[in-house]
Amino acid sequence: MSHPVFQNFKAQLIALEISSEQKTHLLRQFKQVEKEYDKSEFINNRMLKDKEISISILNATVEELQAQQNAIEMQNETLEKQRLLSEKQAKMLESNLHALEMSYTEMEQFAYIASHDLKSPLRSIGSYAQLLKRKYRGKLDGTADEFIDFIVNGAQHMNEIITDLLEYARVDREKEMTRTDFNRLMELICINLHEAIQTSGAKITVDKLPILMVQKAATVQLLQNLIENAIKFRSDAQPNIHISAKALDNEKWEFSVTDNGIGIDENYQQKAFQPFQRLGQRNLPGLGMGLAICKKVAKLHKGDIWYRSNKVGGTTFCFTIPQREVTLLNTEVLPVRYGT
Repeated sequence: MSHPVFQNFKAQLIALEISSEQKTHLLRQFKQVEKEYDKSEFINNRMLKDKEISISILNATVEELQAQQNAIEMQNETLEKQRLLSEKQAKMLESNLHALEMSYTEMEQFAYIASHDLKSPLRSIGSYAQLLKRKYRGKLDGTADEFIDFIVNGAQHMNEIITDLLEYARVDREKEMTRTDFNRLMELICINLHEAIQTSGAKITVDKLPILMVQKAATVQLLQNLIENAIKFRSDAQPNIHISAKALDNEKWEFSVTDNGIGIDENYQQKAFQPFQRLGQRNLPGLGMGLAICKKVAKLHKGDIWYRSNKVGGTTFCFTIPQREVTLLNTEVLPVRYGT
C-alpha cells in the first residue's frame, strides 16, 4: 500500500490541467519514484529487523558468555579449593612418609641391635646346653635327654633366625655405590659356594657381565642367595645353573639366574619374597629369608625382582638394576664355567 503522501501527490498530479501526454509522462516518472521509495522502505525495514535480530543474538551471546564466565569462575574456585586440598594432603603425606621412614629406620636399627645383642646370651645358652648334652647324656632318664635335645635344637634354630635377621637388617647399611665388575663378583661367589658346588656336582655357566655402580656387598648377597637356592632346591638331575644379563631400552640391566631345579609355582610370586616364607621342601635347611633379602637388595638399587617357571623344568629368577655408570663387555665370548 502506497504512503499517504504519495497518494495525495498522485491525486494532485491527476487534477492538473495539462495535456494527456504530459500527464502520462509525469505519472510514469511518479510511478518509478514510488517504486524506488517502496524498495528503499523495504530495505530499511529489513535492516531494522536484521538489526533487532542481531541485537537479540548479541544479547543472547553476551548472556551465554556471562553464564560461561560464571561457570568458569566457579570451576576455578573449585579447582583452587582442590589445589589447596591437594597441597595440604601432599604435605600430610610427606609428613606421614617421613614419620614412616623414621619409624622404619628405627625399627631396622632396633632389629639390628636387638639381634646383635641377643647373639651373645644365646651363644652362652647354646654352649651350656651342649655341655649338658655331652656330660649328662645317658646318665639321666630319657625325658631329661629329650629336654636337653630340645634346648640344643632350639638354641641352634634361634641362632639361625637371628643370623638371618641380621643379614636382612644389614642389607642397606652399606650406602656407598662402587664400580663393580660382575664377572669378578661371580668368581667371588663361586669361591664362597665352592663346597656346595663340589658336593652337589653343580655346573654353573656365566655369560660376560657388565660393570655397574652398585652396593657391592649387597649385590653379592643377592646373586649368592639365588645361586645357593638353585643348588639347594635341585631336582634329581645334576644342577645346571646359568647367569646372564642384557641391557633394556629403559636404561636398566636385567640379570637372569636360570636353573633346572624343582621349580616354584608362579602363583606364589608375591609370597615367595616375603620374610620367613618357605615354599620348597621343608626338610631342607633354611628359614625362608634368602629371597626376602634378594627383594630388599633389588629395591635398594631401585630395581625389581621376579621369577618364571621354565618350560623344560626349573626356574628363572630375574632382577633389574638401573644403568648408571656402565662398561659394556663383549657378549660374544663363550660363557665361563664353574663346577664339574
